[in-house]
Amino acid sequence: MADSLDELGSTVFDSLRELIYAEVASLISQNEARPHYLVELFRRLQLLMTDDQRRRAMATFEQLAGDCLTDQPSDTLLHPHFGLQRSVSCATGELDY
Repeated sequence: MADSLDELGSTVFDSLRELIYAEVASLISQNEARPHYLVELFRRLQLLMTDDQRRRAMATFEQLAGDCLTDQPSDTLLHPHFGLQRSVSCATGELDY
């Protein structure tokens, strides 16, 4: 049973691999001037060990993005894969989720 769950998880990851790498590359590109931010972000994300912690982090990200989106509703786009909205950052003018 554990092997089949591992295989299923691997299959899901494999099907999303291209999207994952594209999103990470986009994040890196958008933050080339702030490499310390990226290092800290990736380090902190690695500390999230449970699904509950990951869900809480995503809820926080969504709240932050929503706060920004309410300030600039005309600049939003629907992210095609996750249903998240993408907008122009309130602070920097860059595209953010």
